[in-house]
Amino acid sequence: MILARWSQDRLVRRVSALMDGPPPEGLRAAIIETSEGLTPRALGPGLRPYRDELILIFARQLADANRRLSSSHWASGSGSNVGHDVLRARHGALETLRRVAALRPPPRDPLGALLTALEDLMTAHRQAWGDDDGYGIATLGEIRRDVERLIAAGRRA
Repeated sequence: MILARWSQDRLVRRVSALMDGPPPEGLRAAIIETSEGLTPRALGPGLRPYRDELILIFARQLADANRRLSSSHWASGSGSNVGHDVLRARHGALETLRRVAALRPPPRDPLGALLTALEDLMTAHRQAWGDDDGYGIATLGEIRRDVERLIAAGRRA
């Protein structure tokens, strides 16, 4: 138990250090939850080097969804909380990430492959029903933007 807590604290510090400023409320729990699904093994050799950055990208969306779900202020015109739209979009993007990570042979440019797959997901999302207020597509857009930034940062390094 103590070792697990120490490992979680170390992960949270590492991931939080990627941000400008202190992490917002709820991000610690979101980082831990996200990391459980984005294990080094699940990411495979191509995406493993970007694990901390990918955890942060998806943890931000989870923290945002949880924040919205905790307040009735975020109810849409239909009466449902838009946090559900954020969660659905995040889940779709996570499944897309997992599919890219599972490709055999692995893509030469795994982040580029992820970006292309996210763009395909966004096209499908726009054509589907159920995101009347646009929070789901906005979530996917934020994830795509963050992956683009990660690619750009890799080119500069």
